[in-house]
Amino acid sequence: MAFEHYTESLPYELELTSRVLHETIVRFFNENNFGITHDEFVVLDTLSINDGISQIDLAKLILKGRAHTGRFLMSLEEKGLVTRNPSKKGKRLIMQNSVTTKGRQLLKQLSDSVEQHIKDMNLQDKQENAFKLIELLRVVRSDLLEKYDIKFQ
Repeated sequence: MAFEHYTESLPYELELTSRVLHETIVRFFNENNFGITHDEFVVLDTLSINDGISQIDLAKLILKGRAHTGRFLMSLEEKGLVTRNPSKKGKRLIMQNSVTTKGRQLLKQLSDSVEQHIKDMNLQDKQENAFKLIELLRVVRSDLLEKYDIKFQ
């Protein structure tokens, strides 16, 4: 696909759309005072399907640095939404992270609200195309991460 200007390219359009969607969901979380941030919600949701995952592996899944991920986990632990248990991985001590019952209850409540918010954005009307786009974006992201050996610190 040829373009005369970068601002006409797919990467730029994706970046703009990503920023708009991110701002929309952050505002949604702020306006509804859920007690956790959007980033904490992402961590909680990811933990719910990856029980016992280490902080390092979690950081890789959510594309955040280990330090940021650690701050999210500590905040969620202080709120009683996750537990962090020491475990050994070979000779190294790691923390295994899990969602508490309270965390699962909040996640269910928030998931319903987020799903409704997505419907309100009229993205459901485009659901068939959204599924195709999601798959395409996953392939593109995976290819780029592998080709350029991108790591989030």
